[in-house]
Amino acid sequence: MSSRLISGQFSRQLAMVALPLILAACATPQQSTNAPAPAPESAITPSAPNISATSPTQDALIQAERKDLEREDEEARKARAEREKNLHLKLVQTMIEQDNAYAALAHLDAYDQKWGSDRQSKQLRADSLRKTSQLDQAELVYKSLLSGQGQQKSGPVWYGLGKVAIERGDLKTAATRLEKSIQVDPLNINAYSDLGLVYLLEGQKEPAYNTLMKANQLASGDSKIMANLALWGLVFDDFNMAMDIADRLQWSDNTRNQVMSQANSIKRRFDAKGNTQ
Repeated sequence: MSSRLISGQFSRQLAMVALPLILAACATPQQSTNAPAPAPESAITPSAPNISATSPTQDALIQAERKDLEREDEEARKARAEREKNLHLKLVQTMIEQDNAYAALAHLDAYDQKWGSDRQSKQLRADSLRKTSQLDQAELVYKSLLSGQGQQKSGPVWYGLGKVAIERGDLKTAATRLEKSIQVDPLNINAYSDLGLVYLLEGQKEPAYNTLMKANQLASGDSKIMANLALWGLVFDDFNMAMDIADRLQWSDNTRNQVMSQANSIKRRFDAKGNTQ
């Protein structure tokens, strides 16, 4: 056998032995079927914190803040209601001043229906009843405001009662009530003005003058009060003062004649009663 042939056969045998060895080296070793498979890394995660949980302290703070907000809302509602009430009462007061007392009574009914009557609404109701000549009802409401109320709040009530007495022609009662109004409220200009006129009609010369002058100076020359002073001058024969006031107020001849007629009527009343002072 030739050496070339032997060499070729040896090479083939060597290749047959080497190939299984190479394949065995490249193969992945098999794991035991009994060993547990390791868990993939992605499946192992730390537990997440419970973000909805609060401590007792935090819960107390949250509750306190909620109560503060509720309290603020309630205070805002009360403030808004108080503003609405005040605006409604101011509207009624304006109606009375503009001689719309019947409309004022209707608005007071609506006010009482919505808010319930209170001291201010009762005072305005009494004023409106007086302005509409419902004197008996007005007096009842005024007197209801006197019961159980502090002295400092009774000035407007006594003034209203004095006006009721004037409307009835009861000047003595009117004077007593208006005097009480001034005692409670020494700066009530309207009470001074009306009381001075009552004194004038009663023939009380000095009290009428002094009271009207207080009203005049407190009101800084109100035309109505000055007209009452001019009437005082005509009644008690101080014609210079009466003429001076008539000129300052620029009265027409017709107005001068009307005031003179009123003065003469008061003088005749004095003569009939014989009470001129």
